[in-house]
Amino acid sequence: MGAMPVTVRGVFRPDRWSDQLRMSFLWFAGNAIWAPMISVILPFLVLRDVGNAEKDLALSLVTTLGAIVASLAHPFGGWASDRTRTAWGRRRPYLIGGGCVSAIALGLLTFHDGFVELVIAVLILQLAYNVLLAAYQAYIPEIAPESSRGRASGFLGLMSALGSLFGLLGAIALLHNATYGWLLLLLAALLLGACAVTVWGVPEGAIIEPPVHTGERLTLSAIKSRYRDFGWVLLTRALVMLAFYTLLYYLAYDLRDVVHVVHYTTTTSEVEAVTIVVAALCSVWSGTLSDRIGRKGLVSFSGVAMALAALAFVAARSVPVVLAVGVLFGIGYGVYISVDWALITDVLPDQSVIARDMGIWGLAITVPQALTGVLGGIVFLLFPGGGPRAYVVLFSLTCVYAGLGSVLVWRVRGVR
Repeated sequence: MGAMPVTVRGVFRPDRWSDQLRMSFLWFAGNAIWAPMISVILPFLVLRDVGNAEKDLALSLVTTLGAIVASLAHPFGGWASDRTRTAWGRRRPYLIGGGCVSAIALGLLTFHDGFVELVIAVLILQLAYNVLLAAYQAYIPEIAPESSRGRASGFLGLMSALGSLFGLLGAIALLHNATYGWLLLLLAALLLGACAVTVWGVPEGAIIEPPVHTGERLTLSAIKSRYRDFGWVLLTRALVMLAFYTLLYYLAYDLRDVVHVVHYTTTTSEVEAVTIVVAALCSVWSGTLSDRIGRKGLVSFSGVAMALAALAFVAARSVPVVLAVGVLFGIGYGVYISVDWALITDVLPDQSVIARDMGIWGLAITVPQALTGVLGGIVFLLFPGGGPRAYVVLFSLTCVYAGLGSVLVWRVRGVR
């Protein structure tokens, strides 16, 4: 007996807040997991498992391995989702399966014993979550009208920022007393709930079958023309994400080793909470604005703001200064996450394989995670034990990455 069809609530209407929030709720849950995971929980657990002397290289190792797994899982999950045909739809089986395994991985992370088990739990989480994400991120380009994709992208940015804020506030409340396990279990429950909201509350887009092969050769010129803009958006996203993850991974250790903050994990959460509040305030209006004035100018502005913030982090030697710089970074990041998503949906080259191409685009998030660990590891090998010089190099590179991203976005020709 086959699976019963899933009954969802009507059709998606971009003018209804309830529809926008329901479609973006899984972004809330995902960012609630990864914001504290990357910047607070993993640095805390790595330091506890391996000690101070080895913490930098150990963190680089676990983040690099996790990013490699994510880079493989993301495009494969999208490819498989495009080709799946079930009574439940083609996206929902991956949301359900990926959500359940991700929740199990969070439980394993809660009760792990030693660095090896920590790495195993992170790899399972990266695998399952990225399969889930590859299917989920096809929803906006499939069901949001082209004229309102900026608005939908703005809500995505808002829910992403609010989710990150929720996770970081949980880290502030629980991590300082080493009760992070309760936070991880809460986040596992939140992820399962968000998957349920999406599966039963958001309609899937119509299936667009690939065109029938006519024997016409697909020339190199045709391939280049089709994927040119897609490639430039992919590159600019990778550069900005490289800047973002460099700051995210190493801010906690900078506060500990350079600014000499005693409760550095709590302070890291507070700095990021300020950044995220500012990002949330910029989200919906910037996405909606991009529907009217175009995407590229706003993406370029956001890259410049993040580059200036990274440069300011080089000189920051007190918590108030770090908080002030976090505001500037939040402006840039809020505009970016709200507009860049709409930009990529504008340049997707093939509507019949949206999840596959969005999975490829997801490499612009996962590959920079791996490179961040590799490049960070090289820096700490050159400057053993860390210290101010190591963080000056890291944050200067962050400025270069974001600056290049803000310039190269103008190479995209097909959209404003």
